[in-house]
Amino acid sequence: MSTIAVIGAGISGLTAAYRLQREGHTVTVWEATDQVGGVIQSESSDGFLVEHGPNSLRASTPALGALIADLGLSDAVVSANEEAATRYVVRDGRPLPLPMSVPDFLTTDLFSARAKWRLLAEPFISRRADEEESVASFVRRRLGPEVLDYAVAPFVGGVFAGRPQDLSITHAFERLADLESDHGSLLWGGLRAALSGSSTDNDGPSGLFSFRHGIDTLPAALADRLQSRIHLNTPVRGLSRPDDQWCLHLADGPAPESFDAVVSTVPLHRFATLDLDTPVDRTPLDKVEYPPLRVVALGYERDAIAHSLDGFGLLVPPVEDFDSLGTIFSSTLFPNRAPEGHALLTTFVGGARAPDLAQQPEATLQQRVEADLDRLLGVSAPPVFARQIHWSQAIPQYTLGYGAVKRTLDALEDAHPGLVFAGNYRQGVSVGDAVASGADAATRVAAQTGP
Repeated sequence: MSTIAVIGAGISGLTAAYRLQREGHTVTVWEATDQVGGVIQSESSDGFLVEHGPNSLRASTPALGALIADLGLSDAVVSANEEAATRYVVRDGRPLPLPMSVPDFLTTDLFSARAKWRLLAEPFISRRADEEESVASFVRRRLGPEVLDYAVAPFVGGVFAGRPQDLSITHAFERLADLESDHGSLLWGGLRAALSGSSTDNDGPSGLFSFRHGIDTLPAALADRLQSRIHLNTPVRGLSRPDDQWCLHLADGPAPESFDAVVSTVPLHRFATLDLDTPVDRTPLDKVEYPPLRVVALGYERDAIAHSLDGFGLLVPPVEDFDSLGTIFSSTLFPNRAPEGHALLTTFVGGARAPDLAQQPEATLQQRVEADLDRLLGVSAPPVFARQIHWSQAIPQYTLGYGAVKRTLDALEDAHPGLVFAGNYRQGVSVGDAVASGADAATRVAAQTGP
């Protein structure tokens, strides 16, 4: 029976630990803070349910659906309201529905006639030479500047809290890059995938979903299975491997036990500071950007909002004159997010687009968010509930040159047998991606250490 240390009790670390424990390994989880779940935290207050991090899940990887079923959480799942299929994007100060069908695209005011003709020409755009390209350059070249400004740029802000000119199309949106590489066209490639029936659906919950009492139901269930194997308020300061066993160095000295393997799920900026004697240059890890982000959750009496709130929420393109990255209509998206007769709006500010805004005093930032909501949604009264969450280092940015980060992780694993990495910096930033990364790490560790 192998002994394995997992550093970090976020969703990747908890998934890896749970999988390894189920396979008969002795697992110990070391977490620097006083709670599990990482950025996945759900808070109930005054009848409002606020998500500190992700606000919804999608079964984009088989690992997530399988984990939910294995934990017996299927009955706790709540699907998104059918109205959540509508996404709004702001243009000329107005939230307009993002077209989701060909007829909608032909009649939408979100894109000009020129942009529509330009998009239809996409299949005739030649492939670019085999070199890394930014998301902005890729989309402008294939789909035109308006699609970049009013579709992709706000989407990048919503997913990464990032800027399309910074991110690598190869690493941030690999599927789009593959469509061009494999089919020569995004439109033809997408059509062929649809006709062939290929998708990322699996046996787990389909579409957008959450849990009745919030997304932190998932890490809480994992922690319940691991129980005393989790050590909170115990940051790891360094790693060493004097022989065939790994030693963890804590704030007050070495851990009381040694391990056959270590799974590191801490953010890269944190791992870059750990004491580790290695021939591998860790500089690329230290350079990964984690911009600050502020979550501003505001509750209103429903009658105070003129907008119908009939959708997932709205995204704000950087070319529009607003402070917010976007707002989720939380009480429309899932039930029990606000008291009867009220609405909960969750707004995101900062990120790589405007990092300084995320550092503003709470009162100042709330005023700016309220001003945005007043203009966009026709709010006629002050909020009756307010909660802010500040993430000083939020989502890792898959910037140009991110391949060096992945190669560094591979080199560290090669140079140090028994050391494996998992997290939202490995194969995607969604919860599903992070779960898949943790599950993959567990599989690789089990293969190295044996039963």
